[in-house]
Amino acid sequence: MNKLQTLGVEWEQNCPLSRHSSFRIGGAADLAIFPHSSDALCQTLTLLRGQEIPVLVIGNGSNVVFSDAGYRGAVVFTGKCRKIKIQDDIIFVDAGASLSALASAARDESLSGLEFAFGIPGTLGGAIYMNAGAYGGSMSDICVGSHYYDLETSQRSSLIGNEQEFDYRKSIYQKHPERVVLGATLKLKKGNRNEITEAMRTYFEKRRATQPLDLPNAGSVFKRPEGHFAGKLIEDCGLKGLTVGGAQVSAKHAGFIVNIGGATCEDIKRLIEQIQTIVSYKTGVELECEIKFL
Repeated sequence: MNKLQTLGVEWEQNCPLSRHSSFRIGGAADLAIFPHSSDALCQTLTLLRGQEIPVLVIGNGSNVVFSDAGYRGAVVFTGKCRKIKIQDDIIFVDAGASLSALASAARDESLSGLEFAFGIPGTLGGAIYMNAGAYGGSMSDICVGSHYYDLETSQRSSLIGNEQEFDYRKSIYQKHPERVVLGATLKLKKGNRNEITEAMRTYFEKRRATQPLDLPNAGSVFKRPEGHFAGKLIEDCGLKGLTVGGAQVSAKHAGFIVNIGGATCEDIKRLIEQIQTIVSYKTGVELECEIKFL
């Protein structure tokens, strides 16, 4: 702990992970750490590795479900690593920057390409990891390079272009859990600020009108099956409102599961299993989970 203080890093023992989860679910972590820069993040990870402390690196907990048992080790949150630097049509951004803040920064410079990300409740690091996308846009369209820290070697490195192996909701980082995304280099296009602003407003209004933003959730639960939409399949199977414990299939959008009060990780798992079983039986389509259980 003294070494963390020397680095100027915030930390908390026995930290309830539910406080840092958009689902409001999760037991306590032995240690939660909040670095304030990419350098501090790397120094923290090197320190934890040297002490052989298990480590989990998270953005803002918007696409994950923490275990009810918590985490025996250190959970490192990148949300304070949020530097954004813009040069012409290139953006250099830290992993913890929120997608909405990033989209807004691009708009302010009349740069187009990030409109789809406005309103997605995640960070840049998670967006690279998952190749986040919406409304026809995705990170793979604009990310020309990403930078990471290797937990096994304690070295920093970068990947460019196709080395990142982007695909639908996939990237190379899912194959290499030892690589922690530190940031990325994005290339956008010069555009009209008013048109960019209007597109962002339109996308945000669509989200507000169709998604259950008033209840704790972790975004779309399932990946889009080829030729189908997960939410429509679930709704067509009559599963809106299906409830297990405190977890419920949203009445507003069947592709979302919401915490209606006191939901546990086990509730979410059991509800997902029921949805997958019923949709498979009735339609023959196998739904693949998009959110991550930790």
